[in-house]
Amino acid sequence: MTKIEHLGKRQESTMAENSIRIAMRFAVVLTFSLVVAPILSAQAQAQDVTAFVNVNVIPMDSEQVLPAYTVVVDGEDIIAVQPTGNIDIPAGATTIEANGAYLMPGLADMHIHLNIDPNPDFMRLFLAEGVTTIRNLNALPDHLDWRNQVLRGERIGPTIYTSGPVIVGPPEPTMVWIFRLLVIAGLLAVSATVWVSLWLLQRFRAKSGDIKPLRHLLFPGAIASILLGIVLLATKAIPLNLYTSLEFPFAYVPDTQERARAEVRRQADAGYDLIKVYDYMAADQYLGAIDEARIQGIYVVGHLDHGIEAPFAAGLRESVHVDEFLDAHLIGEMSPRSFSPLQMNLDLIPKTAAAVAMNDAMVVSNMVTDVITYEFLEEGPAYFERPEFGVIRPSKIQEWLNSRMVTWQGQQDWRRNTVQPFYEQMIQELHDAGVPILAGTDTGAEGALPSHIHRDLELLVATGFSPFEALSTATTNARISVNRMGVADAFGVIAVGQRADFVLLESNPLEDIRATRRRLGVMSRGRWYPQTELNQLVAEVLDSYQEE
Repeated sequence: MTKIEHLGKRQESTMAENSIRIAMRFAVVLTFSLVVAPILSAQAQAQDVTAFVNVNVIPMDSEQVLPAYTVVVDGEDIIAVQPTGNIDIPAGATTIEANGAYLMPGLADMHIHLNIDPNPDFMRLFLAEGVTTIRNLNALPDHLDWRNQVLRGERIGPTIYTSGPVIVGPPEPTMVWIFRLLVIAGLLAVSATVWVSLWLLQRFRAKSGDIKPLRHLLFPGAIASILLGIVLLATKAIPLNLYTSLEFPFAYVPDTQERARAEVRRQADAGYDLIKVYDYMAADQYLGAIDEARIQGIYVVGHLDHGIEAPFAAGLRESVHVDEFLDAHLIGEMSPRSFSPLQMNLDLIPKTAAAVAMNDAMVVSNMVTDVITYEFLEEGPAYFERPEFGVIRPSKIQEWLNSRMVTWQGQQDWRRNTVQPFYEQMIQELHDAGVPILAGTDTGAEGALPSHIHRDLELLVATGFSPFEALSTATTNARISVNRMGVADAFGVIAVGQRADFVLLESNPLEDIRATRRRLGVMSRGRWYPQTELNQLVAEVLDSYQEE
């Protein structure tokens, strides 16, 4: 055999071997694709499946208990709700044996303030209380990031819906006067700087005689600066918010109706879920902001100012406190400087409730906020030494000690014996008129905590709500509010296709509303947290306070 023939034989052998190798690789890939990959994929998918077995389900779509059921969750979604004997649990799924515990939808706190703490991990305190949905009602820019991080699964916390910075008038007239003085003082400082600079230049170049002495320009320059400042203030060319935003970064203070409307448009464009209006604005600014929100198609909630009917007629969709109805029912006017215990006109309550119902508006209870207010007025600084306040940063406690606890002293008897019965009658009348009531704690306000969601529900029951009606304020009614905000989220009931937000309870809250305090664990967006794990997550937040 020649060398050429030998070489040809080797090439043919090599090509045959390569063909065999390619065929074998193809067979392996094909086998993996058709056999192994589906098995691995099924196992991976099963790892995202959780089943609550032998659980008593409180679905909240009606007042009932579904005994001995199994609820299956895939990712963030409920995919099955069936009697335990009628369902096959996917192989590899995480199984939680409930042993007759009670599963209900996670709670929604529809009035909180995330600026209570700069650490986003503070939100763990809500989850630890069974709160899987929160609505933040005056945001800092970071809160949009927190909202999105929770949605992406990058941060532990409840689902967040947030307003932008609250739109509010200046709460103190002195703020406006300080702003005016700062404008004029600033112009005088600029004028003086220019004069001194020119005077020094004249002194430096005095020998050349190029610049005449300028002392005689000082007084006219000051007068001109003051006049310019008055013109700028009269025309509102310099926005008041330029000053107030330094002290209140979570608020926008308009000084014209157009600036109020422009802020609504800015917040809508920034991606906030809703608008919140507050007190102290002129009527045209307050009602203009509400009207602009209606025009922009963004949900608007807030305090009641300039009467009861006008805000709702303009487009206000919710009052965020039941105590917003107080002023309209007082006999006389509260003095901003001295307290006098005014009486209430209770005969107006049905008319007020009918006006709210006619405008298809909602009301956040926040009953607990008013109760804790007269409690800390009665007890004084020792009130914040209660163990429940151990979850609050010490610097925040100190801030609370110097707020309404001081300025409202003397009002406690009136608030307990006159105002609180009015709130109870008002909330029951609203409920009877068909107004959907929402639960809220006002966490961030003096003395208000994430754990107070349970007390708010208990106060509603004490007022006359059934346990089911009270629980509806923090579940199905919250979903109605969010859907009205234009967010098509499905939560608040336990049913196929809904978001997997649950609280697992030791006993039945339809029999005793206090059962919401006795939790075995919480599921938020399909992620299960045993209560022991939640307690540890909260402990890590409290440890961070030691850095102060």
